[in-house]
Amino acid sequence: MAPAIRLRRSPGGYLQRSPRLPRGLELPTSTAAVCSLIADLGGDYLDREVSLLGLHCASVEVDGRLVLFPESHRAGKSTLAVAFSAAGYRLFGDDVLGLTREGEGVALGMAPRLRLPLQESFSPPLVEYAEAHAGPEDSRYRFVLPPGNGLAEHGERCAVGALVLLERDDRLTSPDIIRLQPGEGLLQLLAQNFAYHARPEALMAHLLPLMERVPCLLLRYAEPLAAARHLGATLEGGMQENQGCDIGRREASQPDRRGAPGVNDPVPAQRRWVTSREVRAYPLGQELFLIQSGRGEIHRLNETGMMIWRLLDQESLAGKELGELLAEHYGEPLASVTEDVCRLLSGLADAGLVTAAE
Repeated sequence: MAPAIRLRRSPGGYLQRSPRLPRGLELPTSTAAVCSLIADLGGDYLDREVSLLGLHCASVEVDGRLVLFPESHRAGKSTLAVAFSAAGYRLFGDDVLGLTREGEGVALGMAPRLRLPLQESFSPPLVEYAEAHAGPEDSRYRFVLPPGNGLAEHGERCAVGALVLLERDDRLTSPDIIRLQPGEGLLQLLAQNFAYHARPEALMAHLLPLMERVPCLLLRYAEPLAAARHLGATLEGGMQENQGCDIGRREASQPDRRGAPGVNDPVPAQRRWVTSREVRAYPLGQELFLIQSGRGEIHRLNETGMMIWRLLDQESLAGKELGELLAEHYGEPLASVTEDVCRLLSGLADAGLVTAAE
């Protein structure tokens, strides 16, 4: 029987075929062939290991726990992973990680790779490290091979200790770390996983317990090695379960009365509403995530939206009544609060999350 994944030489370089590439893929260099083959092998492994959820993220061990960096376009997760390696930390990968239901990351044993040419903004020590530990490369990519025990072996496990979102900004003079609501991290993990056919309820069951106990941070940085050293020093000793890092939380200057963004026309203020029985609610911190059975859509409500949802879950209420409660709670004008509430109710109704009471 022919293997499911096949790679052979071709006139153009290499030809790869697999269930993911039924028509085949021409690859011009050996490095490109290795990159593609690794991606297929990793996907095949995660498909077979049904107990694991595949995450599209970089992962680094800090103080005995994993720090995850979900994929974000051009934010530099692979470069940051190599920078952590240059700073003396141990990598679990720069692109893919398996996640157990218990919140452990499982390494796939894949070396990180950098996009070439290296950016001129990289610090000299980072460039020197990338040169000293260079693996296979072509005109587009270079693999970096961490020395010694610097790369976790395939199947090695480590508990997750933090989730860090990335924002690259070349104007910054020093790295900046901001604590975020856990819902920000949950949304990233819901978007950056390989369980394309999994039900939203199953994803929430896998990811929600993790985000209930690990901090979610935003790292804003310009130079990767400085960022890796700063984040590593901040996190060391501060990632025990149920403990937050000593980092300020980003807060809005004024309370947000809205439950969710939207431009819906407001519903009549006198109409009464109740929550739909087909909706499952998942609280996380000061937010609420809702999933309607059958649609597969996930909706996110902020603290005010969660208050409205819980009130409607107890009894039918009109927008006018909800507006009165919230206006008193926030000390805001009744008319504008009621209009905001009625717009939110309109959006919730359109999504099938609430229904008009009979």
